[in-house]
Amino acid sequence: MPTAEENSPPYTDADYYGFFMTGLFGLVDDAELSGYSPEGTALLRKAQDLFWQEFRTRHPDAWTAKTPPSEQG
Repeated sequence: MPTAEENSPPYTDADYYGFFMTGLFGLVDDAELSGYSPEGTALLRKAQDLFWQEFRTRHPDAWTAKTPPSEQG
């Protein structure tokens, strides 16, 4: 019987970093929506900004919106 790993798609480094970023975005959203410490939320936002910059530097072509050819001018 195949293992879970054998059934999983081959993730890239950008995918794994994206999974991390998605989790961090969620933490920031949860903190803000729940009215948690403004100081703590500001630190989470700062961390989010730093990791976002790093993500864009390491994976410049990841998470980019591309217009399909049928929708171009």
